[in-house]
Amino acid sequence: MTEHIATSERRDDKPQRWTLALADKTTQVISGKGARQYLLSFLKTTAAQKLLVLSDDNVAPLYLRSLTSQLQAANYQVVTKVVPAGEATKNLQQVNTLYDLLLQKKFSRRDILLALGGGVIGDLGAFVASTYMRGMALIQVPTTVVAQGDSSLGGKTAVDLAMTKNLIGSFYPAQAVFSDPEFLVSLPPRELSSGLAEMIKCLLISPDQPTARNLLAGLPTDFLQTRVGLASLVAQGARVKSDLVQRDFYDFKERRYLNFGHTVGHAVEALAAGRLRHGEAVSIGMVAILQALVTHQLIPAQLLLLVTTKLKALRLPTTIPATMTSQQLLAKIALDKKVAAGQVELVLLHDWGQPYLQKIPLTKLATWLGWSTC
Repeated sequence: MTEHIATSERRDDKPQRWTLALADKTTQVISGKGARQYLLSFLKTTAAQKLLVLSDDNVAPLYLRSLTSQLQAANYQVVTKVVPAGEATKNLQQVNTLYDLLLQKKFSRRDILLALGGGVIGDLGAFVASTYMRGMALIQVPTTVVAQGDSSLGGKTAVDLAMTKNLIGSFYPAQAVFSDPEFLVSLPPRELSSGLAEMIKCLLISPDQPTARNLLAGLPTDFLQTRVGLASLVAQGARVKSDLVQRDFYDFKERRYLNFGHTVGHAVEALAAGRLRHGEAVSIGMVAILQALVTHQLIPAQLLLLVTTKLKALRLPTTIPATMTSQQLLAKIALDKKVAAGQVELVLLHDWGQPYLQKIPLTKLATWLGWSTC
């Protein structure tokens, strides 16, 4: 099991540490203020001589130079690669470019690919690491809310294909993850709120209902300015993700609870074609599911009201854009990985912290969601 240490209650202000046991691999996780300072001590436990530091053109200007200098001062050979920020970078062409670079610089399996950035960089870097020479060493240094609390943990890697998100991927846990909340200070409000949509998702499926309820209910109305409680939210998201992936690494049951809001969210995100962030689309997707559950009298209306109120306070969208029709959304959902034999598997809630899986025929989905008049 994950060895967790309390976050906001810690008086010594040191990062929390735990080990994820995932299939035949383990991931050392260090999360909290100053976590990145432990990178060099971890590297000393490896046989790596070279590191490819992958980042994007948003993160690199802020952190790449200092990290590279630190690694070079410790006598590591460092190669850097900066790619364009955004989902469009997660493609096979970029994968081939990175393969060529690794080959040109004579990287071996024992050398390390270090992903410095958000979810896109984490996904792209992890997929390349998982497939280069059948698997080279991987370290994640996540710099966004969603990457620290969710995507850097658990070993899912993916790139997009044919306008379909995360269609090609593998399961490949990082050897280590260093999640430092100091990286989050530089995030603009929209990026911050987008990431928090995923943390709210984790709160809704968290079995630790008292903590989850208190964290959500306690979000101040001026959160995007004060950011009070941010570290606790991210830490709780990481706890939920860690526990679920240890119970179900290969995504057969419990891990799928993390898809709450994502089936509709991915369809909305695809149709938005870059106009919505991933977390913004997930916010819309969660509300769509919660509204349907209330309509079918499967959850109390108070839960929908609380979640919608908090999402709006974070300036997150909660309704499907009027330009998107039910036919367009259903066409995108039909391409979802969770569709089989004409049915889509949705993550639903009995109540707070009580997620379950339900298969619904695609032919009945629009009616179930109340989209018949879209």
